[in-house]
Amino acid sequence: MKKLVLLAFLLCAATTWTMSASLYNQSVAEILRKQFTSPSVSYLLMDVPTARLLVARWQDPDRPVPIGSLVKPFTALAYAQSHGYVYPELTCHGSADGCWLARGHGRMGISEAVGYSCNVYFRKLAELVSPDDLQQVALGYGLKPRLTSFSPQALVGLGADLEVSPVEMTKAYIELASRGGEPGVAELLSGMALSARAGTAGAIQTSLPGASALAKTGTAPCVHSPRAPGDGYTIILYPAGAPRWALLVRVHGVPGARAAQVGGEMLRTLVTGR
Repeated sequence: MKKLVLLAFLLCAATTWTMSASLYNQSVAEILRKQFTSPSVSYLLMDVPTARLLVARWQDPDRPVPIGSLVKPFTALAYAQSHGYVYPELTCHGSADGCWLARGHGRMGISEAVGYSCNVYFRKLAELVSPDDLQQVALGYGLKPRLTSFSPQALVGLGADLEVSPVEMTKAYIELASRGGEPGVAELLSGMALSARAGTAGAIQTSLPGASALAKTGTAPCVHSPRAPGDGYTIILYPAGAPRWALLVRVHGVPGARAAQVGGEMLRTLVTGR
């Protein structure tokens, strides 16, 4: 009899928790819908433990689009798996090497390269990535990239030769955050923490001081009409240690750092309710 009572109690508690979590997620989704209505902003929010889509304001989020530098961590993994999971230190001389930062990033390892999204660093890794390397990583992370030209530029996210669906990209980052103990992954997550703290996604700290998050930014060719020079992307996983939410944001006509600012404002709304 006592066992039956205990079982009933546990079932009731589990049901109550599930209902509470569901109601909370509905509330969070409604807040985003009401506060972020700009037509230039697209976003989707996923529950990390279940990889369930909570809310999306994104026309056809399953359609592949250019995703910019969000591909860089997966290109790095494709390099690492055929190089003993050892990442090199490389030097970026800036515009002379073709980086977006004119003065250059200087000498850096993989975590700094992720945090500051160095094109030079990742292009040098991409030059040593084979199609088989990329395919193995893509399959392992549930990605089905649409690739029209296999080149270092495409693998860095420059141009429109590599496209991934927003839903797949978000789920891949959720998977990445869950694999911190696997070879080559911890360094990438450290770089994403740096990005959110002081790198290309550092605007998150302005919106939510002290926030512990993982983030990556990117800038990609615009797919809207009318066309803009580019669209900014950011993905944020919060909190960093045990992510609950994965938020992907795209902002029309701006670079990735500006998308991170919008993403930070959305994260603040999620965390504080305002």
